[in-house]
Amino acid sequence: MAVSDRPRERLQNLGGGALSDAELLSIILRSGGRNNSALVLAQKILKEFGGYRGLAEVSLQQLTGFKDVGEVKAVCVKALGEICLRMTDNTPPQRKIVNAPQIVFDIVRKEVYSQHKERLYLISLDTRNALIAKDLISMGTVNETLVHPREVFRQAIVRNAVSIILVHNHPSQDAAPSKSDILLTEQMAQAGLMIDIPLVDHVVVTDAAFVSMRSLNLFAVKKIESKGGDENA
Repeated sequence: MAVSDRPRERLQNLGGGALSDAELLSIILRSGGRNNSALVLAQKILKEFGGYRGLAEVSLQQLTGFKDVGEVKAVCVKALGEICLRMTDNTPPQRKIVNAPQIVFDIVRKEVYSQHKERLYLISLDTRNALIAKDLISMGTVNETLVHPREVFRQAIVRNAVSIILVHNHPSQDAAPSKSDILLTEQMAQAGLMIDIPLVDHVVVTDAAFVSMRSLNLFAVKKIESKGGDENA
């Protein structure tokens, strides 16, 4: 087979839509048998088991009983079958409701555990305070001079966030917010008011503890100026 006609090269040059079911499967198989190419083996497997739908239901024992299919090929084919099954499940995953600092802590706990640098995460929420996404915004010292609101709210807008929560870790294992933490939070909260994506909270975490700056009333936000003048939130 000419190099340009091989399934892998065809996918690279033409995209997956140009390949047949057998060609796609042959890329997963990578090789055929002593007298078969991967493409011929893929054609035989699909015919034997009734296409991709059949592969989703076939057992490893059935696959390894097929000529030229060993354990490695069988596992790869089963993985492909499972992917096909999951793609047919149109039920959207249930989003976690983020309505307490403990939940925020649980969301980032694995990522920040035993880290030696501060990490700032953006938690984007929908209208029900359900989690849309968790994004790492910066690594290093977190303060109002190094993290700009545009970095945070650009990502919030990309995520179609209705509101946001900030969370970052203290490698010192002291969860008490610093002066820089408070200044940063006030800056972000004010920016959130201006673009109508409010900052719900800023949570400082360690390996085993957390502090909600909102619950401690550690930041106040001035409302946008109106005819009646400024007021404190």
